[in-house]
Amino acid sequence: MSMSTLLDIGELRARAEDEARVPDGGRPAAATLTLGADGEALPAATELAALLPRVPVAGVRLARPADFSALPGDEIARIIALLRECSSTGARVIWSLVLGARQLDLIPRLDHLPAPETITVAGRGTTSAGEWRSARNFGLLHFRKGPAFLSVVDERPESCDRIIIDDPATTEVFLQGLEGCAWTELTRDPRHAAAARDLAAKGLLLRVGDHAVTLPVHMRAWPLGAALLGGTLASAGKKKDE
Repeated sequence: MSMSTLLDIGELRARAEDEARVPDGGRPAAATLTLGADGEALPAATELAALLPRVPVAGVRLARPADFSALPGDEIARIIALLRECSSTGARVIWSLVLGARQLDLIPRLDHLPAPETITVAGRGTTSAGEWRSARNFGLLHFRKGPAFLSVVDERPESCDRIIIDDPATTEVFLQGLEGCAWTELTRDPRHAAAARDLAAKGLLLRVGDHAVTLPVHMRAWPLGAALLGGTLASAGKKKDE
């Protein structure tokens, strides 16, 4: 990926005001969006999801390693949500992951998302993400919206399933968790608490400290004969999911 032209989230917002649309046939090679440089706060996942289809970027780069061994739960949830939205819109991602020695169980929960360039594990050093499953198989965990339901496809071998979510409380928890939010917000009453626990048990909601984030990728643009690369889709004719 060319890194010759960089822009930050402020510049992306400014360009979006022009209402420019990505032309049919794909995302042209243009600037690389860099997030989190110089202490800049990461944008909300919903904002990035709205901006990326309107502004052509060659990819998205996280300026700092995602150190899940040190970051608080709310920041980890936001990073996961941003990676998920990049996958949803087809933007390639450059990022690196740092884990504590006891956090290796996070990898099979997250490796449907774009693969990091490197993974550093405390006490074990840095390795490539060669075993990251999205590098070989796109769409391992995704969902689409129906008129009054959500359809989730989980093709991870350990939990292969197709799930229809039509219970109102479960739907609310699933959608609220897309942004990443406090666990107490998701479990605000017994019905929502039961729904959150059920989604977490099914591997669709990840709790990180006192926060949680929804994991399945929203398949807004379904690839038809598309080239699937590194956990993202290179657009080549797309069927819109409204």
